[in-house]
Amino acid sequence: METIKWIECLVHFVAVAETESFSQAAKNLSISKSQVSKTIKSLEDEIGQALFLRSTRSIKLTSFGETFLTECKSSLEKLQDVKNQLNHQGQTPRGLLRVTTAGIFGENFIAPVLIEMAQKYPELKIEIHFDAKVIDLIEEKFDIGIRIGELKPSSLYAQKIASRREFVCASADYLKNFGIPKHPKDLKPHNCLGSHWKFRIDKKLKDWPVTGNIKTNNPRVLLQAALSGVGIVRLPGSYVFEHITSKKLVPILESFSEGKTDIWAVTPYKVSKNINVSTFLEALKKSLSLDYPDVLF
Repeated sequence: METIKWIECLVHFVAVAETESFSQAAKNLSISKSQVSKTIKSLEDEIGQALFLRSTRSIKLTSFGETFLTECKSSLEKLQDVKNQLNHQGQTPRGLLRVTTAGIFGENFIAPVLIEMAQKYPELKIEIHFDAKVIDLIEEKFDIGIRIGELKPSSLYAQKIASRREFVCASADYLKNFGIPKHPKDLKPHNCLGSHWKFRIDKKLKDWPVTGNIKTNNPRVLLQAALSGVGIVRLPGSYVFEHITSKKLVPILESFSEGKTDIWAVTPYKVSKNINVSTFLEALKKSLSLDYPDVLF
């Protein structure tokens, strides 16, 4: 007999034994009396023992049935305990949560939320993996990946959590000394710390080569150079947001900005299927919306 069918038989047997009635057991189980009778017969055939002494007026357990009832009730109680434990576990983050992200956005906006979760849920273990490459979530067994830009078609589930925007900016002292460009073409004589930038000109996005005396793929180095007044940089808001707010850096060429790029939380399954992921995303969205309403990442 299959395990699921066996458990069903035990449930029916206990119901009949406790009520000493096939009719009342059927009523309590919301099934027909004939179905209960059929199940009990199948159970007795399976174990090769009579479980009940039947007469026209009553139904009583056999001596074997009494012993079997004790064992059945113990087993069913253990199954119920397991179910209750699983239900409890499903309501509180615990176990392992693996997140892949990258860059300063991951450091400044993703990691703090995960650290707070680790403090709040001591039974939760968190792994934060930083990698600029796109990780195969399923192959590498990650619960969630933070990705920027247009997503390729896939079987993954994605939801937007924020927007990223890049700013062209420089220190006030640099702009005072060398002038404020009004158009991308005005950048030619300036010390632009980078290589190829992009601008939206006449409603079209155009690549714009620039030159300067510092070239690096490390955004923090470019930020430090801009703060020191060395030249003009083009960096994501996550690097320059606080410096623009404090007026240490001044944004320029705003009317030529390429606009916002979406930031996504990607999972290999529906968020509702994993309490760790759903709790993290809820906390992340709250953190981003409360602390950074302008979404200038």
